[in-house]
Amino acid sequence: MPKGYLIAHLTITDDDIYAEYGKAAEEAVKPFNPKIVAWAGQYENLEGEAHQEHMIFEFTSFSEAKRFYHSDLYQAAKKLRVKAATGTFVLIEGSK
Repeated sequence: MPKGYLIAHLTITDDDIYAEYGKAAEEAVKPFNPKIVAWAGQYENLEGEAHQEHMIFEFTSFSEAKRFYHSDLYQAAKKLRVKAATGTFVLIEGSK
């Protein structure tokens, strides 16, 4: 079964609320135990809208990644994120 990936690109607009979001999101993702493929570090924006934070999480499947995103715990965390950052979240299925 192909893996599922959550890819996020974010620009933080409120550091304090974003810190709260980070804690809430960390708790929400724990039960899903994804592999962190990339988190922060060096990056180069080659095209499109630039953001300051970038992360890629690998889940056991696309449906598991989707289940995490729509989980009650993550949706509660998301309410903080939308107050503290702008950006793009994408779910993608890995190659078969």
